[in-house]
Amino acid sequence: MARRICSPLVSTALSSKGFPLRTVIVGAGSAGLMCAWKLSADENHEVVVVDAGIDPGPEVPPELRTDILLPPEYYWPYIDEDTGNVLPRGKVFGGSSAVNAAAAVRGHPWCYDAWGSEVWSWEACLPAFRAIEADQQFGQDDHHGSNGPIAITRYEQGAFDLAFQDAYRSHGYHPVADHNAPGALGFGPFPTNRVDGVRMSTLLTVLPQIRTRPNVELRPGSEVLRVLVSDGVARGVILRDAQGQHTVEADRVILSAGTFGTPEILFRSGIGPGDSLRAADLPVVAHAPELGTNLSDHFILQMDVEVTDPTALAMPGGQGTLLTFELPGDRHPQAHVFAYHAAFFDPTAGPHTAAVTSSLMTPESRGHLELGRGPARVHLNHLSAPVDRSRAACVVTAVADIVDGLAAQGRLKLPDAPWWRREDLQQACREKAVSYHHPVGTCRMGREGTSVVDEHLQVRGVEQLMVADASVMPSLPRAQTNLATMMIGYRAAGFATR
Repeated sequence: MARRICSPLVSTALSSKGFPLRTVIVGAGSAGLMCAWKLSADENHEVVVVDAGIDPGPEVPPELRTDILLPPEYYWPYIDEDTGNVLPRGKVFGGSSAVNAAAAVRGHPWCYDAWGSEVWSWEACLPAFRAIEADQQFGQDDHHGSNGPIAITRYEQGAFDLAFQDAYRSHGYHPVADHNAPGALGFGPFPTNRVDGVRMSTLLTVLPQIRTRPNVELRPGSEVLRVLVSDGVARGVILRDAQGQHTVEADRVILSAGTFGTPEILFRSGIGPGDSLRAADLPVVAHAPELGTNLSDHFILQMDVEVTDPTALAMPGGQGTLLTFELPGDRHPQAHVFAYHAAFFDPTAGPHTAAVTSSLMTPESRGHLELGRGPARVHLNHLSAPVDRSRAACVVTAVADIVDGLAAQGRLKLPDAPWWRREDLQQACREKAVSYHHPVGTCRMGREGTSVVDEHLQVRGVEQLMVADASVMPSLPRAQTNLATMMIGYRAAGFATR
């Protein structure tokens, strides 16, 4: 049985509750809470959920249910060091699922088959996707679920989106009813986990169930400084809260602190590139040469236009029409196109401004984290690969033709000298690209020994230490990453009890 101790800095000790097994999960976000939900279903397994963010309690405030622009205390304030752009990550129970736009696309089978592991093939991942979702329109289909905690729906389209659908059809694209059907390409309602306007985050869906379980302890406002490792085995974590520093022991530690946060904790724990650890005057507990590399993120390119009919405004982000199509090339290069009411994200936008937005969902560019004793310095490196610039320009050209057609019909008004008609379009794309906020890959999962974690999410070189969040993805799915991250958390609970 694991002992519960505190550091000498704190006089009171954590009491033993007599459970045979104890797991500490670091991070109460999309993956962490989903992992805790499944793991704590075993009443003999004690689960301690630790997060530096806020636990708003059972009565979740309205802004965490509906708003997209939240007070700064709900975010980790990362920035892209090369552009100065803000990269907010959720610092609240529910993590980024509690602050995002709630788009709910899973990706295609080839997204997961490309991860190079039978353990993470589409066939292997599909049962977890089905288990976490309650699809309101297609829940009875073989590739969907109807009884999971995360409700997914599709909104009725308004006049603005119907006009875009007509334009897409005239350009040869085909309608699809369900963007989460395997292989679906074309235009149709954007799947969302925002139901009746409320964001179905893990904060609102699985946390209420977790709260009722006597084998779960929640520790908000607790920043994990490092993992406690002894003789090559994770024994717990050292954290800091309002009362000081504590050492919380456990039989297993699962890091779900996110693509930026998990590498920070690993590095401070002595796990990372040996030379970098020594340069930071940290012990080398386990040499992990790839930690902080392989950073991949979707970027978006926005065309701001004015809607001429104020009664036919775009819907908020992640709720209108989504167009997906493939580009020429190997391995299914794919684009997403959608339009939304710009004020949803930008309070300075005009009341009739729509952001017609495109994204290359298969970027080849890779960034990295600079890791040290403090917060990670993020370098996203968007569009650094020439193929990304070429493909981005192709996508923008296709979307610009659609926008021009709608403008010619009088539905939209274009700005003077729109950037998407510049001759140096590839350079313009690189200048205009901003994060879609889907970073992955900094703790890459793989079969080979250089990967940070193995196929079952175990950190190489340290026993009883796992990573379960978006950082383990070898590459991006052709989708928003929230559902895939929940799927990883759900599956991690199974791996932890093998």
